[in-house]
Amino acid sequence: MPGSITTLMAESRAPRARRLAVVSVAAFVAFWFFDAAVDAYIWHEGTLRETLVRPEPIELWFRAVVTALVVLVYRGRWASARLRLLYSALDAAPDGIQVVDLQGGIAYSNAAVETIYGFSPDEFHGRNVNDMNADPTFAARVILPAIQREGRWAGEIEVKHKDGRTFTIWLKTSVVLNRRGTPMAAIGVIRDIAERKRQEQELRNYARQLEEATRIKDLFADILRHDLLGPAAAMQMSVETLLKQGPSSPAAARLLAGAKRSCAKLTDMIEAAATYAKLSAARDIEFGTVDLGGVLNALPYEFELPLAERNARLTVDAPGAYPARANEIVSQVFSNLVSNAIKYGPPGGTIEVAVSDAGERWRVSVADSGEGIPDADKERVFTRFERAAKEGVKGTGLGLAIARRIVDLHGGRIWIEDNPRGGAVFCVALPKA
Repeated sequence: MPGSITTLMAESRAPRARRLAVVSVAAFVAFWFFDAAVDAYIWHEGTLRETLVRPEPIELWFRAVVTALVVLVYRGRWASARLRLLYSALDAAPDGIQVVDLQGGIAYSNAAVETIYGFSPDEFHGRNVNDMNADPTFAARVILPAIQREGRWAGEIEVKHKDGRTFTIWLKTSVVLNRRGTPMAAIGVIRDIAERKRQEQELRNYARQLEEATRIKDLFADILRHDLLGPAAAMQMSVETLLKQGPSSPAAARLLAGAKRSCAKLTDMIEAAATYAKLSAARDIEFGTVDLGGVLNALPYEFELPLAERNARLTVDAPGAYPARANEIVSQVFSNLVSNAIKYGPPGGTIEVAVSDAGERWRVSVADSGEGIPDADKERVFTRFERAAKEGVKGTGLGLAIARRIVDLHGGRIWIEDNPRGGAVFCVALPKA
């Protein structure tokens, strides 16, 4: 018998026919010599040469019949081995496999089908597939017409478990033809997708929760910007009016000055929180062409007053045009970085802004002359409400988090390097237009 599964399962008839021919010839020759030897040495019907080359007619018939029987036995054993292999493979298949007759009677179910439905082989015997479906008419209404038209059907179907519950399977079935091309049975491949359905439902629920969270976040941002910013600005204006009228005492002046600073801080915090809430909920933004040179060269005018208060100097090295694929909101990245550098830099310090060509991107750097940022904090400072510790520095802890979110939406990168002359260098890489 063949030892190779490939040979045993060969689809082509030619290899099987060649092997059968070899077996037939070998069996005929072997038995010819064997029978001739028996006639010559046991029955003494002549010499071995005579019994080999001049056998009696009945001996010719006997040798042919025996050879045919040997070949038939060989073919039977071959078919039996092939059938056992096919049956074992079907029974060990990870998906359920079921064979039914043309009336829907279940003729065979592998172990996977038994596991899926919870029935034993004896309990399956004699059942009809309609008994297994949650809708007993589904096969007649949907599956059989499709098989008659196209020879196959695939789709989801609700079925019944032994314990009475219903669940969803994926069924792919097709008709089995006999040698004459006439339908004789149907075979179905069954996969239990109840777990997949449960996971899909969980994903849908999670998506709805995310949508609701996004809606609440947008509502919160609107409340911050519209409902809280107005009162905060009104308080700040009232304090400034009282300061202009002249406080009644030095103590009152100090209280009003503190109230003014607190109002300004509250306004900045509301603005930053609203901006971050909007950006964190955004998944994409519209892009156009933004000249980074124009954005950077406008920074000294934007920060003229804060620079004067700190006696700091801001230089921008951005001659010419630097077209980037960006949204106008990208200007807030550099505003936040410069504002950060002014706050954390020393009085009288220098802030240097420059842009350079980095292949497919523009690289913008904002270098300050402050104390620098330890390596352990270079990633942490981009987290919301995290900032380097420094006495007397005002801020919400959201500026760098906002900058990173904007850069991420642009498909860019933001990071921190050490300034060789002391301080930190904030670097931003943005795609070119």
